[in-house]
Amino acid sequence: MNYSGLDDRELCFLILRDAYKDDLFTLDPGRYGGHLSDFVTACVYGTITYTYSIDFLVKSASGKEVSSMDEITSVLVRLGAWQILFSDKVPDYAAVSTSVDLARKYRKSSAGFVNAVLRKVADLPPEKRDLSSYKPETRVSLSPELFGILKKSYGKERAISIGEAFLKPSPLTIRFDKNRISSDSLRNKLERDGFTVSEGHLTDESLIIVPSDVPINKCQAYLDGDFIVQGESAILASLVAAPKRGDLVLDCCSAPGGKATHMAQIAFDDLRLIALDKSPDRAEKIRENAERLGLHSIETGCADSTTYDTDLRFDVVLADVPCSGLGLLGRKPDLRIKLDYERIQSLIPIQKAILDNISRLVKPGGTLVYSTCSVNKAENEDRVDEFLAEHQDFYADDLTPYLPSKLIMDEKREETAKGGMITLLPDTDLCDGFFIARLKRR
Repeated sequence: MNYSGLDDRELCFLILRDAYKDDLFTLDPGRYGGHLSDFVTACVYGTITYTYSIDFLVKSASGKEVSSMDEITSVLVRLGAWQILFSDKVPDYAAVSTSVDLARKYRKSSAGFVNAVLRKVADLPPEKRDLSSYKPETRVSLSPELFGILKKSYGKERAISIGEAFLKPSPLTIRFDKNRISSDSLRNKLERDGFTVSEGHLTDESLIIVPSDVPINKCQAYLDGDFIVQGESAILASLVAAPKRGDLVLDCCSAPGGKATHMAQIAFDDLRLIALDKSPDRAEKIRENAERLGLHSIETGCADSTTYDTDLRFDVVLADVPCSGLGLLGRKPDLRIKLDYERIQSLIPIQKAILDNISRLVKPGGTLVYSTCSVNKAENEDRVDEFLAEHQDFYADDLTPYLPSKLIMDEKREETAKGGMITLLPDTDLCDGFFIARLKRR
């Protein structure tokens, strides 16, 4: 479909229609004709983020279940309702009228219905719009299943705090090699291309940037290989792995290569690192990033980490395993409408199979790092505890020496980290949710 020439609201509608029906949806601007306006981005991310709360408030206002509507009507109601309830830049009458206009174009028979429902939403008094007055799952716009996972892992009050933090979009973070370019020099290059730049919250090798009109992969610093886009919490996994010059390193499930390239840079590109991914296309992405960053120590391969075998034995093995992504809700709001308990549970046997298999490849005295971008303890602490119970030749290793000084450490977190595990959370660490465990082979 040709998306050029469409106004912002029609483009929002078409993107959202894809998001709700396509299980593999990701917001790729290139798919929709290139750079997306701030309004389109905010509207799409906002509507998806607040879907559960929107559906609740629509039913409260109109008595209508959004889930019972056809796919076009439901998208138009959610799009209009988000503008009414959560945007301070769109007058209610405009949100209603533009949604009705789209209904007339895409499902004429629904125009009157969309008008009636959205007018009732617009008539909700302020106290009825206040999410804090409702149940926790409505307050943080998570299904009862997903909120239940947070509650089981952290207790009700902390689950609410984490859920509220996930309502805020995650910042765009980049990682650079301090031995190649200084923070000031990189900042100057980015600012010349229109980016607003600030220091990272956790590490000295990260910067937080606000996008400009120049796509991030087209700016001069990117083309020069000065940085790679990587979340701050994920940066810590490579710091905890702590590879040294001359090490033999295996990075499983490696694409797009953030951790592999970081480990190579930590060891001054003086090691042998094998980076694997199950997908040939994703394995190629690792190679492209390594080449762009000027790294020569990384070998890429296509392999399933549940069955991968080799005669090599590694000093360091890092397994950032397939997971629910529950730590990425601020970055990937579409996970809110895709994930359910059954899908999350289906990942646990894969995580176990990868750990069981690649642990054989760690040499005696070597290091095994297990990480996920989830905050679900069933995927994290429970997996590590089960692994250690079944593999007596491994033990949890104190990871506090490898953590950055900027990381906030209280007594409880320090105790956990000395026990070999740490979880990063968005409400306290101002980053994506992430879990890391450092294990050693006896």
